[in-house]
Amino acid sequence: MTKEQPMPTEMIPAHKVREMIAAAVAFVALVIFSNLGSLRILTLAGLAVDGGTLLYPVTFTARDLLHKKIGARLVRFVIILTAVINLALFAFVWLIAKLPPDLEVGLQLEYGLVLIPGFRLVVGSIIAMAMADFVDTFAYSIIQRKYGKRHQWLRVIFSGCLSIPVDTTIFLAIAFAGWIPLAVMGEMFIANITVKFAVMLLSFGSIYLVKDDRE
Repeated sequence: MTKEQPMPTEMIPAHKVREMIAAAVAFVALVIFSNLGSLRILTLAGLAVDGGTLLYPVTFTARDLLHKKIGARLVRFVIILTAVINLALFAFVWLIAKLPPDLEVGLQLEYGLVLIPGFRLVVGSIIAMAMADFVDTFAYSIIQRKYGKRHQWLRVIFSGCLSIPVDTTIFLAIAFAGWIPLAVMGEMFIANITVKFAVMLLSFGSIYLVKDDRE
């Protein structure tokens, strides 16, 4: 395959631009929703799991679909942009919570208690997301270069098998080590890995629903 070359914007049909924008926005939104969900620890099937785990696995498939639309170079840009947006979101939430409330309405302490997580949780989530995304994109590119348009399902499986453990390990280590018992962290690791792999196996076929504009 030839080296990926940027396509002049004037040569891209309008409907393809819309598809690219939609794919990028969907990925960013899924990550934001997942990080907000991670602010609460749930108990599912007897195991501790952060709420974001219920949605975050979908971002792996969304990123693979995005890769097909815009290519690895722009995917890396979207990953960085997503991390910046997440930092900005929680910084804005922190600022709003610290500003004086209207006492006629009340102290509104619930806003800060619910939406301001520990600093480690925010940093852990963003670093884990960024590192896992880069690993996933690198692994996806290896399979793409080796097989071209063939075995597209393998792109999702191979990249997910590498990025899911990286994401889970980094997030738990940064966000919860020394804060919650190791036994609970072990439960969260098992639950996270199980849910993420299950979602990947259920959704990997969706890679064929999107036409590859970069090959």
